[in-house]
Amino acid sequence: MFPEAFIKRLRANLGEEDAASLLETMQSPAPVTVRINPSKISDPSAETDLPVSSPLSASRFGYLLSERPVFTNDPLFQAGCYYVQEASSMVLEHYFAYGNTDVPLNVLDLCAAPGGKSTHLLTLLRNIPGSLLVSNEVIGSRVTVLADNIARWGALNVVVTNSDPADFRRLEGFFDIVLIDAPCSGEGMFRKDERAVAEWSEENVKLCAARQRRIIADAVGSLKPGGLLIYSTCTFNREENEDTTTWISSEYDMRLLEQNHYYPGEEYGEGLFMAALRKSGKSTKTNIRSTAFKSYKGTIPFIKEGYIPVLKGDLVKVYPADCAERMQFIESKLKTIKSGTAAATVLTDRRGGVTLVPEPDLAFSEALRRGEESFHEVAISFDEAGRYMRCEAMTFPDAPKGYLLLTYRNHPLGFVKNIGSRANSLWPTSRRIRIGLQ
Repeated sequence: MFPEAFIKRLRANLGEEDAASLLETMQSPAPVTVRINPSKISDPSAETDLPVSSPLSASRFGYLLSERPVFTNDPLFQAGCYYVQEASSMVLEHYFAYGNTDVPLNVLDLCAAPGGKSTHLLTLLRNIPGSLLVSNEVIGSRVTVLADNIARWGALNVVVTNSDPADFRRLEGFFDIVLIDAPCSGEGMFRKDERAVAEWSEENVKLCAARQRRIIADAVGSLKPGGLLIYSTCTFNREENEDTTTWISSEYDMRLLEQNHYYPGEEYGEGLFMAALRKSGKSTKTNIRSTAFKSYKGTIPFIKEGYIPVLKGDLVKVYPADCAERMQFIESKLKTIKSGTAAATVLTDRRGGVTLVPEPDLAFSEALRRGEESFHEVAISFDEAGRYMRCEAMTFPDAPKGYLLLTYRNHPLGFVKNIGSRANSLWPTSRRIRIGLQ
């Protein structure tokens, strides 16, 4: 099943007994693990229908499931209440603690798609006011998935970018923490992805190691003196892991704080290498210049306090007030896909009347104000949520006309415009659930 050269390497690195045990584990079914979004739920056993088996030690927010549900059909998954993530990756929580969490942080997730580590970072930054995450993905086809997962999570203190690592040279000394989850030979993907096995070769290992060093060389200047570099791969070999951290230490005068392998079978994970390194020097304040905000002057009753509404064309976006200037600065330096949250589109009629049409991402957002001054809410069932996510026709004859917020188990899912005889869905066609459709 596995390449002979790969097996030979494992035996050389782990010994015959441990290598045999690992190979056996890699041929067994993969565990199913999730990480909850604590801004939306706190107890998945009580608040979801997930078959929760036990909590994980890797993260305060991680759980093992006894079986794999059809996540796509779960309205709570679509609403960003949890993320499906293998357990090894959740050890990020441990390495993040090496950062200075007593001050607002600027954090970069350089190779972020599909968004597992970025959504985890957003959770870890929740209790550090004024913190900002830049979540980057260089591959265009992957960055749309990243932006969608970030939107569901609901946090606004994040800018999603589609930039080459070399572009981060423009942000000299800007970040307190840089995470580089580097593209690798994917040995930790063998159990889940047959293509990873087919594409593996010793030559590819060498190519990956060289590419990882180029990525690091491009990005390392954006890390502040005294800042924390977290480096990780989902592979097992020394060339892409220990040899690379040794190179980082010597090339960029960084002190290795900790590094570890997490092999398949350990705490229900699929395999990971992660290291934390401290850049030499003392941290300095970064001076930034950003363009002035064109604030939206109208009243927006459905946005909480603490957010700045900004008008971009006919779109109102909202930014957290405590990091809005830095977010604008990032937008001016990098190719930006998503920043803050799109809240509403402004429609002006012939008489000058203004209507604010809610944007889909607002339903997931922490900036959404709920209550009598906001949207009328309609609680829907599991079956109704499925119809909504499949973009099927729906009616709400007992609800008032206008824009309605649909909720499932009290979690906002999306909007419709109720015109009486029918309700026009604002669920994006790009998110349309096709399971069960002909």
